[in-house]
Amino acid sequence: MATDYDQTSQLPEDTESSQGFRDLQAGFPAGALNPTTVYLRSDGGRLDTATLDQFATKLKETPGVGGIMPARGGAQAAVSQDGSAARINLLLATSPYSNEALDLAGGELRDVAHANAPAGTTAYVGGASSIFADVRHANDRDLRVIFPVAGVLIAIILALLLRAVVAPIYLMLAVVLGFFSTLGATVLVFQGIGDRPGLSFMLPTILYLFVVAIGTDYNILMIARLREEARLGNDPRKSADLAVEHGGPSVASAGLILAGTFASMMLAGIAFLSEMGFAVSIGIAISAFVMSMFLVPSLTALLGHKAWWPGHGDAPGGHGQPAPDREPVGAGTRQ
Repeated sequence: MATDYDQTSQLPEDTESSQGFRDLQAGFPAGALNPTTVYLRSDGGRLDTATLDQFATKLKETPGVGGIMPARGGAQAAVSQDGSAARINLLLATSPYSNEALDLAGGELRDVAHANAPAGTTAYVGGASSIFADVRHANDRDLRVIFPVAGVLIAIILALLLRAVVAPIYLMLAVVLGFFSTLGATVLVFQGIGDRPGLSFMLPTILYLFVVAIGTDYNILMIARLREEARLGNDPRKSADLAVEHGGPSVASAGLILAGTFASMMLAGIAFLSEMGFAVSIGIAISAFVMSMFLVPSLTALLGHKAWWPGHGDAPGGHGQPAPDREPVGAGTRQ
């Protein structure tokens, strides 16, 4: 998966903003859409004009920088009234929201600006490209922290609910498998078959909120029905059969309604909404029909009583109580 922060490329090509951007690229560097600004602050005293020009030239020579937007009077840097601060607007060679621009503004350009800042000054790189570079860094860090922490908390809740250790493990594995299957299918459709440079950076978080949460709910509905059937005295395979028969229609109808609702977003014409509509709808379908109605009952049937270890959640009647007597279906009066 590649992430995409380019909001402009997500719009239909016939929109006025997209056409204006294409016309802009015909005569200016693509970065003119939103210049990347380098700020220079003096630690004391006024900034020297010649020194500023040398600094601006060094920045312009950085690979990936297409040019400098002149300040008032044709100077390369705009200086504050007290002469203690300056601003240099750089025009990157690529779209300011592309991954290449983010790599440049958040990496090499910062290194060049810091290394070549005149003595007694401090340099900072700002602008949209630099901002999104910081957003990307924070987003990557958050995903590495939030996903595992949320997964552990969900597993603990499942263990307390089911009073078991084994069942929550494969329930969480099913949810994780559904999440990555959904993400993989979306990458295949939009990056492989389609021509998108990447998926929207917000998509994994949205998928996690919907697919993991709803997939866990569906699994809870199914595993609760499995335990209920086992407590009525059915063997593991019979319990799985009855759980799918009686609990499956509710999970299937809920999944179809929700997946269909999100699938309608694919008609929006905006790349992000199309990606979200496809990903969430296919994710919910996988969670409902593959994970909850197939994988979870199958694993529970194969594991049998081991699924409820170390407790006895499937004991007839619950917690060792005898199962209630039920009259066999179709039983009649013996002659």
